[in-house]
Amino acid sequence: MNINEICNRYAKAIILSSSNESEIKEIITNFKKFNSLINSHEDFYKYMNNPLINSQKKSRALSNLCRKLSFSEVFIGLITTLAKHGKILLYKRVFEQFQKIIDNDNNITEIQITTSEPLDNKIENKIKDKLSELLNLKIKLVKIVDKEIIGGVIIKIKSIMIDNSVKTKLMDFKI
Repeated sequence: MNINEICNRYAKAIILSSSNESEIKEIITNFKKFNSLINSHEDFYKYMNNPLINSQKKSRALSNLCRKLSFSEVFIGLITTLAKHGKILLYKRVFEQFQKIIDNDNNITEIQITTSEPLDNKIENKIKDKLSELLNLKIKLVKIVDKEIIGGVIIKIKSIMIDNSVKTKLMDFKI
């Protein structure tokens, strides 16, 4: 089965298991804490990634850890289920799918903006406000910094891409 489809099913299951909006917000917080924990402890990541460790053992260890960190029961259920089925390393992709479903339910459109340098908060807010006004959408800005574009900006809105980067202009100029 396609990994995206698997992650989508787990994400939908979390939403169906959540009883209300505050529980969904708690799950988002749990995901972020869990991700931060894994990113800051290399040994923990190695443990989760080790195929020699029994999946039931991983599941119990993760369940105990999540309980000590006071994570919600729905989140603990997700993590233990992922571990039992040998899919614990998909947790990030499950979270991404989860976020996309929530954004879609709230009519939020993701817009990707690529620049050569990080955007100043003031400029970022102006861009976000202007795009929201022009497109008549609630938007979520995903910022990417890519030094290779040299300068300018690349904006992706769903399947539409507006490439106003210096790199593309130079490549178009080439004969």
